[in-house]
Amino acid sequence: MKNHSYKNGQQQGFTLIMSLVILVVLTVLSLSSMQSTRLETAMAGNMRESDLAFQAAEMGLDSAENHVETVTTSKTDFNDLNGLYSEATIDPDYFDDATWSTSQSASVSLSQLYTQPQFIIKYLGDRSQNAVAKVNIGGYGSSQPGITVSNFRITSRGVGQTNSAPRLVQSYYGKEF
Repeated sequence: MKNHSYKNGQQQGFTLIMSLVILVVLTVLSLSSMQSTRLETAMAGNMRESDLAFQAAEMGLDSAENHVETVTTSKTDFNDLNGLYSEATIDPDYFDDATWSTSQSASVSLSQLYTQPQFIIKYLGDRSQNAVAKVNIGGYGSSQPGITVSNFRITSRGVGQTNSAPRLVQSYYGKEF
């Protein structure tokens, strides 16, 4: 049996080097995992913001349709004020923030939104008067049996908790007068 003795306290240090290599590998793995988690969290937040903005725009669309239903005459209420545009008016730039400064606010109140949903309604004319208004809405067919269907284009804008991801939705709506 041989006795191993270390002269003057010198050691080879292999265990120390291996433990340092393992520590570096574990540090790199943990940093990579943290960066991946941070990225996934940001993606989930962006998706939530986008969904919230879309749902707000849908609520604005519903509010605008209810507004059209309360209109008693098809033409006189649409006088180019407060987001209610007449047939002769050129469409605004819906992507310009200044366009929405004079629009209607939806009749809902959600505390978690940056701003309440807004909408713009454009009167397109009665079905028989305007080529653009000859959209077949709700299966009214090609002729009008004694009723007048007035057509409207509704554009709604919604934002989420920030104003960084607005969503626009647009629909056509017909009402019998």
